[in-house]
Amino acid sequence: MKISRRKFFFYFIGALFFVEKKQQLLSSSCCSVNPSFFGTSKLIENNVQNNFLNDLQQKNLQKFIAIVVPHQGEIFEKARNISYHNLLESWSTNTDSNKKHKLEAYLDLLQKYAQELTKKDFYLLSLPDGTNIVKKTEDQKIFQDLLNQILSTFYNNKGVWTAIGYPGPSMNDNGKYLGGYVNKGFDQLDW
Repeated sequence: MKISRRKFFFYFIGALFFVEKKQQLLSSSCCSVNPSFFGTSKLIENNVQNNFLNDLQQKNLQKFIAIVVPHQGEIFEKARNISYHNLLESWSTNTDSNKKHKLEAYLDLLQKYAQELTKKDFYLLSLPDGTNIVKKTEDQKIFQDLLNQILSTFYNNKGVWTAIGYPGPSMNDNGKYLGGYVNKGFDQLDW
């Protein structure tokens, strides 16, 4: 039987691939799943438990993120979920219990204002009603901390960059030109 080198290498690489996949399937139990394959949150992948926010507080936090970043669309929804999970992870792994209590108290305050004004839970409010309640709390430090963390996580998502038309940074850390808005005419104003 005569076989070319190209076919030999093709079959050899294919066999290695399938042997490796078979070993992966046999080495794992029937019900275990590699969580990163399905793109679950870092909380689940790193076995971090959110042990300080109750269900209502978590829903209120998600509503707060939706109010702070009100973009509409699937990409923005995914970015909001990523922001939510990153926020939960950073606050869950934080050893400063005082900071956790401030977050809980802030989310409870949003709930209290919602109950007083509309007799509804905060997470069930419309965008304008929720925005009015959040505006009442803008002067609190915890609001600024949450806002900064949410916005940095949300707007550092490259999927969001594409959706809002941002072409990316002009230069990287080493000073290499990457494109972005530099020399694109955005700096030339008529007025």
